[in-house]
Amino acid sequence: MSISQPDANRRLLPRWRSSEATISTAELASTSTVQKEPEPDAHFEERKLEWEHEHSIEVAAELVASGIVLGRLNEVEPAVRMLADNASDATPSIRAVARRALDERSTNPTESPRLRPGRLDPTAIYSRISALRRHVHLHPRDAYAWVDLARLYTILGQTSSADRAIRIAIRLAPEDRFVLRSAVRYFVHVEDPPAAQRLLNGARATRVDPWLIAAEISVSQVANRRSLTASIGQRGLDHSRWTPRSSSELAGALGTLLLEDGATQKARQFFRRSLEDPTENAIAQAQWASQRTSGLVVPAPLFQQPTTYEAQALRARLDGRWEAAISSSWEWADFEPTSSRPLMMGSYVASVVYGDGTTVLDFSERGLDAEPHNPGLLNNKAVGLAYLGRVSEAVTILAKVAIDASPQFIQPALYATTGLLAFRAGDFATGRKLYERAATHPYTKRDRDVRILALWHLALEEALARTDQAEAAAARAERASKDTKLAEVAALRKRLEGAKSEAHAGRSRH
Repeated sequence: MSISQPDANRRLLPRWRSSEATISTAELASTSTVQKEPEPDAHFEERKLEWEHEHSIEVAAELVASGIVLGRLNEVEPAVRMLADNASDATPSIRAVARRALDERSTNPTESPRLRPGRLDPTAIYSRISALRRHVHLHPRDAYAWVDLARLYTILGQTSSADRAIRIAIRLAPEDRFVLRSAVRYFVHVEDPPAAQRLLNGARATRVDPWLIAAEISVSQVANRRSLTASIGQRGLDHSRWTPRSSSELAGALGTLLLEDGATQKARQFFRRSLEDPTENAIAQAQWASQRTSGLVVPAPLFQQPTTYEAQALRARLDGRWEAAISSSWEWADFEPTSSRPLMMGSYVASVVYGDGTTVLDFSERGLDAEPHNPGLLNNKAVGLAYLGRVSEAVTILAKVAIDASPQFIQPALYATTGLLAFRAGDFATGRKLYERAATHPYTKRDRDVRILALWHLALEEALARTDQAEAAAARAERASKDTKLAEVAALRKRLEGAKSEAHAGRSRH
């Protein structure tokens, strides 16, 4: 049984895009709604003094980045213009930062190339890495280039190289919004959210920047720790200190925190505020939240905004538009290639709805390129192999996962997949015991849908194996599904009818 990410735990973590793609959004723009006297900042003042003595690309880039966060670009216009000049040695991403500061938008952000559905083009990625390595050799203080290197290494699953690059970027620009938000996503990716929270709470910029406050609130939830900036963020929203776009993710993060605490009415207010001028990430979070509380609806036009792939995938799954869910999952995976979530969802839909082993493998193997030890993706790959009749390979893959050591929400599916492999190997008694263990796992008391899915998959295997318990298993699955809103049930029922017809045809031939 394939695993999707648990719906209960989406957090509004920053996206990790290339610097060029990030610059094309409003994420690096000024946050303030009013013109005010600039606040003193030691880092900014130090860079200004350094700029007076050294007009280098590296010093200019650090000064401009600090000026963006503080809303003090008017003080560093010569540095901005130097970086924006086509004749400068600045990287395209740094040049684009400067041009955005001069109100010139980047028009062609580049994301990770896809060779074909399911796989990235490693040759293109290594070519980019090579170019960036040459650049940082010549310009070792270009923090954005180091972040882009870390991202590309992460896509390839080369964690040690990614770790070195992201830590260099942090040392070079410890107060920069893009660097900090990218680092947060990196540390969550390597399962060290406490490091991400420490990084944010150690930066002065986090106390005044809504983008960073949003990240700190969200990563504190992932780390199961108290947020140190939630109250600052709420006061800032109460006094309308920030533009709707720059505070969109902050409002969504606070709404998520309140929803988790059971304050649903106030949470809805924050989610509605997050949709006033939302980022695509905030739209996805609101769509997720709309499935957890009544009275919250994401307006349809928002789904038409550029790059709302995750929100579209979530909505398509909820509505049972399965082809759209798979298509949006591919787009989402290309948009956010360091995340396993779109690949988990795509492989889940391809498996549960269609029993399509080939597409399940395409999604899961793509994810395993970046996360070779991800238990959910290994589980889904085993399912795909089993559906293709490659049972011995599936057994080898699943043996890499220790069920009891895996997150609790994954365990029922791991038991069910082990049961699937037993059925496909002809050991029906063991298969039933394992599916039963999946259906009665303690986690199913918190998530009824997991129990429903386990029982439907058991019914499918009984029907395909033409056992004398097939009818009873199907009836049990139907009883468990009474009053459910889970769209997958209709698709599983259709698959079961197909399995019954196949079994009946087989008996007729004999």
